[in-house]
Amino acid sequence: MSASSKNVQLVQKAIKDAEESAKVYSQHVDKAVATWDKSNEIYYGKERDLKNFPPIRVAEYHPTVRFGVIPDTWFQAMYEKTGVTGPYMFGIGALTYLMSKEILVYGAHLFEYGPFIICVTYMIKKFGPQIAAYTDDWVQKTENERYYKPLQTVKSNIDRTIQTAQEEITRAEAIPMLAKAKQENLALELEQAYRSRIMHVYKTVQRRLDYHVAKEATRKSFQQQHMVNWIVDSVKKGITPQQEKETIANCIAELKRLSQTAKA
Repeated sequence: MSASSKNVQLVQKAIKDAEESAKVYSQHVDKAVATWDKSNEIYYGKERDLKNFPPIRVAEYHPTVRFGVIPDTWFQAMYEKTGVTGPYMFGIGALTYLMSKEILVYGAHLFEYGPFIICVTYMIKKFGPQIAAYTDDWVQKTENERYYKPLQTVKSNIDRTIQTAQEEITRAEAIPMLAKAKQENLALELEQAYRSRIMHVYKTVQRRLDYHVAKEATRKSFQQQHMVNWIVDSVKKGITPQQEKETIANCIAELKRLSQTAKA
């Protein structure tokens, strides 16, 4: 098995594992969403009278109060009918009524309520903002550590998983192109090897042909030279000393004649 086939199998296995993990996670998400939808239908469905019985929500901060404990909404409700002094007169009148009817009985501890209320109000005004800031900071840190930070971690992990899956999908899509490119490179290498071998055969045949041509030329040259030497030797052997002298004499006479003709 080639290395490319092993890489393809590894990538396919990784993609299959990622798809199975995504399928399992999708099933868990679908189950959780179905549970939420069912709970929402039970508590906030069509049969719930949200107008007359709205859902109770815990306020993050307490409403505005006066004198430390009395809600400001009570004063606002009485302003339209009694004016600005109405709520205060109502409070004083109610306190007078309770005392006159001895509903609020005088006692040894009754006079302690005033200083106690003053001290508590002072402490609330003095240290309340600091304690509120500290508790708000503690609540914010607790929410971040127990809710937002784990949620952000899960979100980051999911984003990384999605990004990794997208990268693997992109790589898987590029595998056919890579395989095709490798096939083309292999074809080019085979073509190069084929042409190299053809060139080697061509040069080998060329050398052999050149050898045979040179051999034939040498043979013909040797035969021709041998024939010439044989003829020359035969002619030399056929000439007698007397014929050689006569020939030399004729040559000398001819040269003299030619020289005299040239002078004339």
